[in-house]
Amino acid sequence: MTSTELLPDNFSLDLIIQALASSPAPTSIYSGEDMIIRFANEGMLALWGKDAAVIGKPLMEAIPELEGQPFLALLQQVWRTGKTYSVSDAPAKLIKNGKEVLDYFDYEYKALTDQHDKTWCILNTALNVTSRREFLQQIREKEEKEHALNEEMAATLEELTSTNKELSNSIKQLAQSREYIRTIIEQAPVGIAMLKGPEHIIEIANPTILSIWGREESEIVGFPHEKARPELQGQPVNKWLREVYDSGKPKINNEFTVRLRHNDGLREAIVNSIYQPIFSEEGTISGILIILEEITQQVLERRRSQNDQQMLALAIDAGELATFYYQPKTNLFSGNSLLKSWFGLSFKENLDLSIALAVILPEDRDRVINAITHSLSKDSDGYYFIEYRIQNNIDKRIRLLQANGRVFYDQQGNALSLNGTLRDITEQKKEEQRKDDFMGMVSHELKTPLTSLKAYLQLLQRTQVNQENLRHHTMLEKSVKQVDYMNNMINGFLNVSRLDSGQMHIEKKFFDVESLFTEIEHEILSTNHSRNFTFKTSGKVLLFADRDKISQVLHNLIGNAIKYSSVDTSIVIEYVTAGDNSLKVTVLDHGIGISEDDQQRIFERYYRVKDINSSTTSGFGIGLYLCKEIIDLHNGNIKVQSSRTKGTTFSFVLPIDGQKLR
Repeated sequence: MTSTELLPDNFSLDLIIQALASSPAPTSIYSGEDMIIRFANEGMLALWGKDAAVIGKPLMEAIPELEGQPFLALLQQVWRTGKTYSVSDAPAKLIKNGKEVLDYFDYEYKALTDQHDKTWCILNTALNVTSRREFLQQIREKEEKEHALNEEMAATLEELTSTNKELSNSIKQLAQSREYIRTIIEQAPVGIAMLKGPEHIIEIANPTILSIWGREESEIVGFPHEKARPELQGQPVNKWLREVYDSGKPKINNEFTVRLRHNDGLREAIVNSIYQPIFSEEGTISGILIILEEITQQVLERRRSQNDQQMLALAIDAGELATFYYQPKTNLFSGNSLLKSWFGLSFKENLDLSIALAVILPEDRDRVINAITHSLSKDSDGYYFIEYRIQNNIDKRIRLLQANGRVFYDQQGNALSLNGTLRDITEQKKEEQRKDDFMGMVSHELKTPLTSLKAYLQLLQRTQVNQENLRHHTMLEKSVKQVDYMNNMINGFLNVSRLDSGQMHIEKKFFDVESLFTEIEHEILSTNHSRNFTFKTSGKVLLFADRDKISQVLHNLIGNAIKYSSVDTSIVIEYVTAGDNSLKVTVLDHGIGISEDDQQRIFERYYRVKDINSSTTSGFGIGLYLCKEIIDLHNGNIKVQSSRTKGTTFSFVLPIDGQKLR
């Protein structure tokens, strides 16, 4: 390929080579995989520390000191890909005058290709930037020195405000160099102004104090303080300045509230201020130094924090809660006075955890230790919840406590502390037990007459079947339904008693979920005509579970949906299988919804939603509690999602093969 073929109009390669040779920028041209040096101008030869004898040689032969450096590999990559490579501030070791020299370069390898996109040469341009790098390093070092100087000046200012004696000595030293003073003041992190003479002429005001005052330098420097800042009229600042100037005694204010200029009006600010008299060499007062720090946001946040702390303390006292703090690194345990009273502990600030653990009843102690250890472990969610009994050596009273806490971590995820509250639920549990005992007793007593009543009603239904008195027939049907409702309620109470005594047995067998759904659908549709029911199935699914207990859960959830939704609204009951070998069942209604607070407690025993719209709805608050216990016994989980505008969805997930869900 000739130069005339590559360049039209007789603008030959020789002319371009002459132009490159005259260029002050170091330039070279290579060809072939071995990077034969085809051209190198004086600038490039000087950069290499070589003469024209290297032209025509492979790059590594001509400049052997490049061995072990990345240049040949980069050139070969550019040759093969045709893609330009450029880099800035890259190091290169070269031999100059017999010595190895480390310099830094901005360089580019540009591939020149023919009409078939095949590389026929590489154009290399380079610029030695070692001096620029050193210059930038010098700039960085200068900036570091300036930063150190700023910190030193800030420390000096802090010392200035520590004592009046040190401040006076510092001012005398600063007076020796007004420019040095001005530099320090300009860069100070606090507001500083210097007033001169009895008229308090503002001589210096740094940017910080100008920002606090809401002023520009041109508005106030050179003017008397009282005239430059008319917004202070009726405030004590100018009076204090006169007193300091006349008496020679400094005036120090902490958290002083002052009205300052802001845009076209005034704003209320909180400041710390020092008005320090400046003495001349003769001992006379020549002016006043003002040091001002605005702390408005800090004070407001502290007051809000104090208010929050007071509200929290009131809530803790009102709720009769004990608080605790445990630091695993030191094994120190502490709490409020109520906790120490319950545990019979010393009122020292910190105690060893083992002292508190010794108060826990032996049969509960290992369980508490394991719960604490788990909450502090890496695989924990950080939450701590447990109920246990204690008995101290003072009043010997056995208390049942409910602990609720959370772990706090450092930036590396290590546990720093376990903080929480304790609640004495002894009486609450006794009350629940009394209620359970009563419900169990009443349920047993009512079971027999209720069974007899239902038998009589069914007998009456059979005797009425051939009669035409529709009204009597309807009344008997409603009576049977009410008896069934009461029977279900009594069974619920009995199940609670069985659950507490450990007598509720789960008899797991494989059964078809679709068959159960069909059965429940027929029951619901035959007895409820005021809602629009939709049963969605996913085909035959064999579930290893207690069929009667799962049926009880479904009846309860559907009953709640009917109870808390309006007439003619829709209720959807559905089951689907998931990829993790589980079955998910949902019951969705468009009823009144459940508040977020109620959702947190709705599965608790005897808990009922506190809603004015549902005050007429009957129930004892054990249905959902039993649902949760039954699902838990099946190694599943149950939850609720609800909105005041969209209704409520209850859902539970069960392992199909009976194994525990992950």
